[in-house]
Formats: sequence, structure tokens, C-alpha cells
Amino acid sequence: SIGFVCGVTSSANANAGFNVRKSISWVGPSTRSTARIDGRGRRATVIVASSQSEVNFAALDGKDCRIGLVSTRWNNELVSTLVSDVRIGLGECGVKSENIIEIDVPGSWELPSASRFISLSQKVDAVIAVGVLIKGETSHYEYIAEAVTKGLMDVQLLTGIPVILGLLTCLTEDQARARAIGEKSHAQDWGKTAVEMALLRTSQMGGPKSEKKPVGFF
Repeated sequence: SIGFVCGVTSSANANAGFNVRKSISWVGPSTRSTARIDGRGRRATVIVASSQSEVNFAALDGKDCRIGLVSTRWNNELVSTLVSDVRIGLGECGVKSENIIEIDVPGSWELPSASRFISLSQKVDAVIAVGVLIKGETSHYEYIAEAVTKGLMDVQLLTGIPVILGLLTCLTEDQARARAIGEKSHAQDWGKTAVEMALLRTSQMGGPKSEKKPVGFF
């Protein structure tokens, strides 16, 4: 189960609902704090227990890894939390902040193209693509989800650069929140997976070429 420790800095009723904002900070190896602010400007700090990983990771030395992190501005409230957790996972593997190359795009549809661009131009060892899709009233959701996941797979197979799927495809907003903010989040694992795949690629194929690759077909 997930535990909360709240401190409300306003004298207003502490039971009022709070909407999660972008600010996330790491409290410890199994916790993170989230600043929440309601419509009247009242603020609380919530300490959220991170999820238990379903994957066992060996010790990973990512100090020499260069990781691309591509995220969407669509559903930014949830995506920004995922990105913060990805960075925690990368940090636990020793990836230097200056070796995390971050770009953002409007929505999930743009993730494959952006992942391809960064794979070909930034000498990265792996890419993590992060976005959140929530089903609406039409079939638009299914088309986007299928195209993006296939597109990201194609990028890693064509470029030889591992691309980690950090795309949540949820039927409801509650599902998305549980997987982005709650105990079902696996974003830290995405960071560790990127490092593991980067090290595997380097061990089998060598690191990125010393010169930047041109962006385009080859």
C-alpha cells in the first residue's frame, strides 16, 4: 500500500483536494515528495512511497552513458512526474546530469520522430520516450497508441540505439494517475532499463561514434 505524509502550509481545511503540480524532489531511495496546490493557492507536501520494482536489476555503472530523454507536453502534469522519476532511476545508476539530453515535443504522436532525431544526432547510448495517452470517446486513442509504439520499435531497430517505451496507455485518468504518481509507477525502472540496454549495446557493438551522425535516412 502507498503511504502519505502531508503538511499543509495554509490554515485552510487540510482535507481539501489538491492537484499535483510539476515540482517533484527526491526524498530517499524509496520515497519522493510532491508539491500539491489547490485552486485557492493552498499548498501541501506529500511524501509518496515509490513502487516496488517487478524487475531485478544488477548493479549498473552508467557514469559513462549518454541518455536521450524525450517527453511530451500533452498531459504534462503526469508526464513531468514520470520524467522526474526517470531521472531518479538514471541517477541511481550513476548517470551524470550533463549526460541526460532532454527534449520535449507537443504530443505522443511526435515521440518516434523526436527519438529518431536524437538517436542520430546526439551520440546517445539509449533513448527513453515518455508520454501519457488516456482514452477518450473516439477511436483516436487506439490509432495513436498503436502507431507510436510501433514507431518507437522501428526507431531502435533501424538506428541500433535502444529506445525504452515510457508511454502509458490508460483507459481512465485514474489509471494514468496511479501509474504516473502512485505506487504503480515504473518510471524509475525505465531509467535503469535504459542504462542496462546502453551497456549491453556497448559491450556488443561498441559505443556511439565519435562524430555526430547526420539526421536523415541511411
